[in-house]
Amino acid sequence: MEITIESLSLEDLKVKYSSDEELGFGQVFTDRMFIVNYEEDQWKIPRIVKYDNIELNPSAVCLHYGQTIFEGQKAYRTPEGNLNLFRLDKNIERFNSSARRLVMPEIDEELYRTGLITLLKLEKDWAPKKLGSSLYIRPTMIATTPMLGLRTAQDFIFYIILSPSGPYFPEGFQCVNIYVSENYIRAAPGGMGNVKTGGNYAASLLVTAEATRKGFNQVLWLDAIHKRYIEEVGAMNIFFIIDDEIFTPPLSGTILPGITRESILTLANDSGYYVREKALSIDFVIESIGNGSLTECFAAGTAASVAPIGSLYYQDKSYMINKSTVGPISKLLYTNLIDIQYGRKEDPYGWIETII
Repeated sequence: MEITIESLSLEDLKVKYSSDEELGFGQVFTDRMFIVNYEEDQWKIPRIVKYDNIELNPSAVCLHYGQTIFEGQKAYRTPEGNLNLFRLDKNIERFNSSARRLVMPEIDEELYRTGLITLLKLEKDWAPKKLGSSLYIRPTMIATTPMLGLRTAQDFIFYIILSPSGPYFPEGFQCVNIYVSENYIRAAPGGMGNVKTGGNYAASLLVTAEATRKGFNQVLWLDAIHKRYIEEVGAMNIFFIIDDEIFTPPLSGTILPGITRESILTLANDSGYYVREKALSIDFVIESIGNGSLTECFAAGTAASVAPIGSLYYQDKSYMINKSTVGPISKLLYTNLIDIQYGRKEDPYGWIETII
């Protein structure tokens, strides 16, 4: 597959960040981006260009009706200086699942893969070296047809941008505190809770802002019908360790099928833990914290890999888990996962693709 690569002048090249420590998340972007247009029922010439603004008609469908999708993945710097991609095939598969749900054209796997890897090879020097840091990858598709009629677009742009990002835990692996939303929901059955689309995340902004003001790190979402059963935490999947068994909510259509989630299930099983995909009520979880049977809780997602949870705030009361300290199972799964991602241990699953 031939990709047109635009030459950049010295003036186009940005000054790279001075240290990994100064990086936050999604605030610094590399020099180039990959982009391809979909017109007349086909993908046109793919190209790598200077990272820049995208021109849109004010009536573009994406701006009015939310016909947008995206993915979140990372490239990890190994001790040898190589770049690892983690389960790229799963990201492509999930991206196309989102495209089908939003009535958008699927992206050819080879187009996605070749465009991303070519871009990464050009921008490899932007990848941070510190463990926990990464080169975050954001593939995106937006509908660009100019019209105000409520119907699917015919024109689209697919692009990939890269953002060097610092560690999720800059001060070390530690617990986060969670606010349980009682009045607002994230997703409903038959909706788009299992899709990576902008509207899915817009619904979380109000409560997340409220939780942040109150000093909490993330929001725990309950189901839409009963407002009782636990679904996700923030933009991550959630796990509970109860009586030495690992529980996580089943994928019922309202929960995003996390790639980290799937990987944690495999690692936990191979570490000798019994894993149950079962709906748990918030009342049961609070009761289990009280009687001591719930000993650990953690979230799992691309951004954090594993984020241990130290407390849940529900109905004006805080419930501390394991004295708000990181538990051994959370630590084990986190270590096993990042050791594979960063090339610090052998990958027995075929999850890693070393591209440079």
